[in-house]
Amino acid sequence: MTTDVLLIANTDDEWPIGVIEMVGRRLSIARVDVSEELTSEIDCSSVEILVGGPTNLVPWIHRCPKLRWIQSTWAGVDALSGHIPAGVVVTPLKKVFGQSMSEFVLGWILALERRILDRALASTWDDTPEVGVFGKTMGLLGTGSIGRAVAKTAHHLGIRCRGLNSDGRPVDCFETCFKAGDHRFFDGLDYVVSVLPKTTHTENVIDANALKRLSPGSIVVNIGRGNAIDDDALLTALKNGVVGAAVLDVFREEPLPKAHPYWQQPNVYITSHTSAPTLQRFVAQAMAPNLDRFIAGHDLQGTFDASKGY
Repeated sequence: MTTDVLLIANTDDEWPIGVIEMVGRRLSIARVDVSEELTSEIDCSSVEILVGGPTNLVPWIHRCPKLRWIQSTWAGVDALSGHIPAGVVVTPLKKVFGQSMSEFVLGWILALERRILDRALASTWDDTPEVGVFGKTMGLLGTGSIGRAVAKTAHHLGIRCRGLNSDGRPVDCFETCFKAGDHRFFDGLDYVVSVLPKTTHTENVIDANALKRLSPGSIVVNIGRGNAIDDDALLTALKNGVVGAAVLDVFREEPLPKAHPYWQQPNVYITSHTSAPTLQRFVAQAMAPNLDRFIAGHDLQGTFDASKGY
């Protein structure tokens, strides 16, 4: 039996359920567990669509000579760099992570600013009031769907937001936007949140010059890609009090090596790339409109642009 659509998934992934339900009535579909050897009996000769996490898909791409479309289950697809055959389009998972990433960012900022964890774990009575977040300023590096979702949520808490994007174009939910490279963006920020993808243009965007412009005791949050932060500069800023805390969900190397100095820095809060889990409904929800277009022979929407890196 030939296979049109091949899903490469982890054993405990739930997202294939929705995709199989959506695709199964229209195209032949098969699922492969990433733990299976590549000598799997799945016949890839007719596969036109691959679906899965970029790192899981790489070994399978060359086995699919008729491949036309790669649907990523991640927002970032930098792991596919150098592996995309000519004529194959890639669609990152877009417009589904705004809610979960907003919860992550604002949850951490509120926990730190209101000292929620410290108070809950304290062994003494402490009724010292906190300042809270109202009237503070947040800078978001990246003004796409995720950045806008975070800004919208922050706005409801009385946080003012400014954005940084490739050309400084104005974007809804932001009081003002700056062009990438304009360090005035960082001036006086209380919170810095990066949702940037990994590209040559986003390397060390948050560097020593940027960090010294922040408000004293600021909070840095990274939910984009690890390359956006100059790690040495951030560690220095954390140690000297320029930055009060950093919440880091992504890193240059993952899992983060046990010997990395972030583990020993008390005001660094490390999470394991979990700010936006791929829920069961997400992949099918994002893929459905393009599946119609693919079957009809039309160009897909929201495709990855290699020249931009996203």
